Amino acid sequence: MKTVVYIDGYNWYHAIFKNRPEWKWLNIQSFFEQVRHRDEIVAVKMFTAWMEHDPDAKARQESYYKALSILPKIKLIFGTFQVREVTCRADCNRKYTVYDEKKTDVNLAVELINDAVKEHCESMCVVSGDSDVQPAVEWVVTNHPEIKVTVYVPALPPDQSSRRTDYYKTKRLDVECKFLPLDNIKDHQMKHSILVSPGNFAVRPHSWQVQPVVAEVK
Repeated sequence: MKTVVYIDGYNWYHAIFKNRPEWKWLNIQSFFEQVRHRDEIVAVKMFTAWMEHDPDAKARQESYYKALSILPKIKLIFGTFQVREVTCRADCNRKYTVYDEKKTDVNLAVELINDAVKEHCESMCVVSGDSDVQPAVEWVVTNHPEIKVTVYVPALPPDQSSRRTDYYKTKRLDVECKFLPLDNIKDHQMKHSILVSPGNFAVRPHSWQVQPVVAEVK
């Protein structure tokens, strides 16, 4: 089946990659082609936002997105981070700034509905454990039952016991919901340095390197 993958970038970052930085240099195209090896992946859409408030993090993003740009099936769709001032609820009452990611859920929902209406695919894979995407998934399966929908909840094995995958079953919706398989994710890391255009390379950030195991000296 012709399949489109929709990745809630912020959600799967915090669920998986925040604690496994050595997996961040991931070829998301080849990874999902293996996960869905019986399907024809026609697009992998990543919903994310530039970390303008953190120059070092943004530089790492730029390297990664530059590397992904040479993969023909990848589409990056950007939201934004919104600045918000909050007041500490403790006795200090200090004010401080937080950054909230905005538009990702809406962008993902719009793409789901647009692809369903325009018959861009026969199968959809949504990678998110965020309940905000549930209404869009429900709309697709209700209005376009001919489209097979799979929801992959991103979670590391130790965290899976605290995550739900039964929501759609309780609603009696024809949605397959399960944890994202991670067994082969380490096999889909891109080359350290990738030629993007003549003289222009995307280089894996140092903090994303696979750290060598140091033997304990007794």
